[in-house]
Amino acid sequence: MKLSDNPAYQVAFTSQVHGIKLYTPRDITKYHTSRYIAAGAQNIFSDAGATKDFLHQMATQVKTWCNDTANKNDTLRSDVSTMMDNLLYRLKYPVDELCSLRMGALFCFMEDENPDVVANFFTERKIMLATGNYEQRISADPELYAFFLNMGIEATPVYKESFDISTATAYFSQRSQVLQSLLPDRLRNV
Repeated sequence: MKLSDNPAYQVAFTSQVHGIKLYTPRDITKYHTSRYIAAGAQNIFSDAGATKDFLHQMATQVKTWCNDTANKNDTLRSDVSTMMDNLLYRLKYPVDELCSLRMGALFCFMEDENPDVVANFFTERKIMLATGNYEQRISADPELYAFFLNMGIEATPVYKESFDISTATAYFSQRSQVLQSLLPDRLRNV
């Protein structure tokens, strides 16, 4: 049975760019267990980003090492270098935006998608419809992108609890400004 004919599902979003509809259960407690398992796995990635707590712990540890005059040993330079490489990597590849997109895509269904089976093909396809793909000549759909971000942030505990935001746009704009402020002047807006 097609989702459009199934009374247990409702249209959650209609893409004007791609001419498709995405569906969610009318009763949000009726997601299949596989969706919750996939969401739990996605939360692990969400927790791995450069969070405020992570940045604070990293900076505090480096400051402690550098200020500890009794610990001026041969490993200080390599220890600080390792910590900074870790920090720079996390800032260069923030996972939260992609995690929010994936989370939003996990909780919506395309017409030909089985709601009881999580298939990476469909998740990637929905993300590609939102972000676009030049090589495959797929146009980006900014409205779908924003829909997935909003839905993903609402479904991701670490973002919902950590950030007091009204929209995904405000959050990612604020996050971009914060990340830029962490860089030395010569590296900003590169």
